[in-house]
Amino acid sequence: MMACNGVRRRLWSVAVVLGLVASLLAVGSAPVSGVAGEADNEPVYSACVGPALESQGLVDVVGSFAEDAVNCLAHFGVTRGRTETTYDPGAPVLRWQMALFLARAAGPAGVALPANPEAAFTDTGEVFEEGRTAIAQMAQLRVMRGRSSTSFRPNEPVSRAEMAEILDSFLAEAEKASGLGLGALGGNGAALSDVSADDEVFSDIGSVTRGQYAAVRRMFEAGVTRGAADGLFNPGGLVTRAQMA
Repeated sequence: MMACNGVRRRLWSVAVVLGLVASLLAVGSAPVSGVAGEADNEPVYSACVGPALESQGLVDVVGSFAEDAVNCLAHFGVTRGRTETTYDPGAPVLRWQMALFLARAAGPAGVALPANPEAAFTDTGEVFEEGRTAIAQMAQLRVMRGRSSTSFRPNEPVSRAEMAEILDSFLAEAEKASGLGLGALGGNGAALSDVSADDEVFSDIGSVTRGQYAAVRRMFEAGVTRGAADGLFNPGGLVTRAQMA
């Protein structure tokens, strides 16, 4: 019974992180007969159900595409409003905010954060303490990288291509931490690392980095990121707080 409960807890931890990052990620493996131009690996489970969808009192997301997602993230304590009643959904996500988002999601995801991460960057002094710690933790886990060995540029906005790569790396950490392939929650029972992009969908991602290119294609195959328009991903477009949720 104890072993069964342990597996259930681990499954729930992974299910939670799937819900938290469902705007960009999903898991599974590419079927042998994948359909060109379509997502072949959609997630099966989500943490955004029941009480997690109840209103958190953020009036500026009511009726928007991101309403349920924002309420879910706020429910789990991963994100907070700008005020008690507003979320500011159109504001861009800054790099320090992305690090903080992931650090707060680490607990539900089962990712062990470094307790005393090394402060590697010299330009994060103006970020408040929780944010500075999150930056150092994400850097030590190699989920996020600095712009140089000493510079993180915390106030730079995050692009869509960067977001895909960052969340891809974060889910890889969650997969390792769970001891189960994240794909065990998907239809094919395979690991995230086994998701294979079997076709070209976006015509505007040729100039991104190799890591971003692979992440964007894998996230499309995972059935979550749909692009900005037919055939376009808009990799340099800035991620808003609504889109992050």
